[in-house]
Amino acid sequence: MFAYPRRSVARVLAPAHCAALGLALLFQASAWGGATAATPGAAPRIGLALSGGGARGLAHIGVLKVLEELRVPVHCVTGTSMGAIVGGAYASGNPADRLEKMVRGADWNDVFRDQPERREISSRRKVDDYKTLFAPEWGVKNGGLALPKGVIAGVSIEAFFRVMTEQAVGVRDFAKLPIPYRAIAADIETGEAVVLATGSVPHAMRASMSVPGAIAPVEIGGRLLVDGGIANNLPIDEARKLCADVVIAVNISTPPLKRSEITSALSVSAQLLNFLGKATVDEQLRNLRASDVLIAPDLGDISAGSFERSADAIRIGEEATRKLADRLRRYSLPPGEYATLRSRQTLARTGLGKVDEIRFEGLTRTNPEVLRSLVQLKPGEELTEEKIGEDLRRIYGRGDFESVDYRIDHGPAGRVMVITPREKEWGPDYLRFGLGLATDFQGENIFNLLLQYRKTWMNRLGGEWLTEAQVGQSSYLHTEFFQPVHERGRYFVSPYARIGRTSRGVFFGENRIAEYDVADARVGIDGGATLGTLGEARLGAIWRRVDASLDTGSAGLPEGRETTAGPRALAIVDQLDHAWFARSGFRAVGSAYFAEKSFGSDRGYQRLEGSITGAKSWGAHTVNLTLAAGTDLHSGMPAYEAFSLGGPLRLSAYRIGEFSGQRFGYGRAMYYNRALPLPDILGTGVYVGGAVEAAQMHGRFDGLPFGGTIWSGSVFLGANTFAGPAYFGAGVGEAGRFSLYLLLGAP
Repeated sequence: MFAYPRRSVARVLAPAHCAALGLALLFQASAWGGATAATPGAAPRIGLALSGGGARGLAHIGVLKVLEELRVPVHCVTGTSMGAIVGGAYASGNPADRLEKMVRGADWNDVFRDQPERREISSRRKVDDYKTLFAPEWGVKNGGLALPKGVIAGVSIEAFFRVMTEQAVGVRDFAKLPIPYRAIAADIETGEAVVLATGSVPHAMRASMSVPGAIAPVEIGGRLLVDGGIANNLPIDEARKLCADVVIAVNISTPPLKRSEITSALSVSAQLLNFLGKATVDEQLRNLRASDVLIAPDLGDISAGSFERSADAIRIGEEATRKLADRLRRYSLPPGEYATLRSRQTLARTGLGKVDEIRFEGLTRTNPEVLRSLVQLKPGEELTEEKIGEDLRRIYGRGDFESVDYRIDHGPAGRVMVITPREKEWGPDYLRFGLGLATDFQGENIFNLLLQYRKTWMNRLGGEWLTEAQVGQSSYLHTEFFQPVHERGRYFVSPYARIGRTSRGVFFGENRIAEYDVADARVGIDGGATLGTLGEARLGAIWRRVDASLDTGSAGLPEGRETTAGPRALAIVDQLDHAWFARSGFRAVGSAYFAEKSFGSDRGYQRLEGSITGAKSWGAHTVNLTLAAGTDLHSGMPAYEAFSLGGPLRLSAYRIGEFSGQRFGYGRAMYYNRALPLPDILGTGVYVGGAVEAAQMHGRFDGLPFGGTIWSGSVFLGANTFAGPAYFGAGVGEAGRFSLYLLLGAP
């Protein structure tokens, strides 16, 4: 990598401006460059300089299409942000029509979605989805709290870039690409332009478009790099250094916002970047010569984030270039000569071949053997970027890394794939907060506030200490130590302890007649197996001391204090794409507990429970089915262990916890429509839907006889957000039962 200082912007790019950036700035301009000399006396060598501008930069592909039609050669490429992305992909051997297919066929929501598919996330992290936890995860470091340097880590972005540049996977010197290439980034510490000339092409592309505050910076050569648009948004000078006698410059920079469009702190920050980018472009345009050609497509209302309008941007790029066809034709080559040139510059996608070894590099606290179990590719197997991307996403899904990359090396043992995870700078200890609320607007309210502290990689095998404290209707302090027992991390032991207190209503029919205060202290130990990213299975023993005292209600109601102890088993398989408002996949949970006097229990009984949920979607429409059942096998299970139904989406027309008993069966058919998609950082979308529910409750603790099947229907408006699920709905049941309900989080 070579770095050339540019006009410093450190004075104007204050830290406060960077911190204010959000997703609205995600696709602002960036910069690129390079250096080589033209051959004296030869025909003019053409250098292409491409500016940044987010989705507007897809117009560069239209420019390339027309240059190919006119047989105008491109001998080198420099670019910034989207200019660096299009330029890097073109320089790696892709013709313009292939690039067009890539960008028009891309799911841009997935490209800019940081989280891997939920199916690829660690099973331990999936469990957290059903707790009332907010999405942001704080690092606990040096006595303070820390957050990532960007809202988006850029893992999926870089994976997409690797697919775009697959042919260049082994090239470390950008001058040796089919078309010599330079990418421009900016050093966030100094504000200087940094010209990227060696290393990984997709890594350089990623560095060039890392908008400060929105996308995490990239560290290369000890420098923290961000979007190059603040330093050189149209690298004409670098094209000239690299090869160009003649420069074709394409300027698609985002125009400044109008006064009426400046309505928030984010828009003010966006305007700042626009001015910084415009200043660097104006400086570069003064370097144009009479022989150079400037192409400036009029992209109108296409914004930096309008990726859904890729076809329009490409078309406008074509139209703008054809208007300059007469000036460009003077650089056209004869058909045969141009065909020969393009045959050298265009490479077929032939795959990545095979490797003889797969190893990890750069890990300080993480055991590579744990990661090796997540890699499905094997030495000797044909590699593809798609398969590699799946493996890298599984590694990232553990939650220990801020990025995961790879490279192909050549060594004495042959070809080696080196996977380079970057451990979270703000780890390995993390803090999360959560809030949950549910109400049926009839006096039954649930409110809980949760704090979770997670201390990871306490030893070489990946020991993890989890502590949770919750206050509200259900208050508790829980601590668990999770210890893998071998390097691959499949088998584990997990001792835990918990002390808590919860309130539980007692109903006679629909009337609440009392409330119990149940104190619970427990210790236990489990052994089990992690089933990859599918789930986990546990078998262990638990000892509990339960004190159920009457808080309100008739003094004649029973109270109790007893010990219950015995073996328990738990199995979870979770392949839902989202924990809430799932659109595909399934989840199955089964548990069994056997209170045994031989373990010290005051009484013997059994408690078995299971549920399964599956979801299937057609476009924006989803059907979600749930079946659940539980039984005590007629063993006289105590009331504090009772199964409970009633409340939002658990027989929605009825009071929260209205039905409790020793055996139950429950089924729910739910439909919802995603009426409004949300950016990944905010959630998945806003939904409208409804549900039909049916249940039976036997051995009811309110003393009422079995009344047959209980029916309920519900309609709701819901949202899946970074703070968890939200529902506002109405339920209708038998005999005119009706309720309104509100559910926030997972209380």
